[in-house]
Amino acid sequence: MKQLFKLVVITLVAIPVFSFSQTNKEYIIIGYSSICCGTPSTKPIIDFVKKFETKNKLHPFEIFIENGLGKEGEHTFYIGTDNLNTKLIKSFLGGLKVTATNQNNQRSKNRDGYINVNDKRTLNSTLKSIKIKPRTKFSSLEIYNYKQ
Repeated sequence: MKQLFKLVVITLVAIPVFSFSQTNKEYIIIGYSSICCGTPSTKPIIDFVKKFETKNKLHPFEIFIENGLGKEGEHTFYIGTDNLNTKLIKSFLGGLKVTATNQNNQRSKNRDGYINVNDKRTLNSTLKSIKIKPRTKFSSLEIYNYKQ
């Protein structure tokens, strides 16, 4: 009876640990920079994310935002890609790049900043490191609620 009880307790503890483990999760990196007067709007990128999610009937994306990277609101988005297969990742990344390029081309020269979509993805372990040791003394990493 004691052994059965121990097995049940161990199972109840182990299931959540393995179910919510995100050690190999990958994220697309989107950086927002500034030239003089703040960063570009996040609206076009977030609108694209919402449309892509709806069009492909996906679970909500996990998005983190790293704020405080500069005096003019520089920040970075990290968008989780675990709910995407290889074909969807390629399509999603391509759409993000087109959206960012269009927005960069329409920006006010010498005023608005840039949006940079990184080809390389980062791992959850990198985000954990940023959370533990922020890149600047003002930066912070938080979950971004884009469904508002």
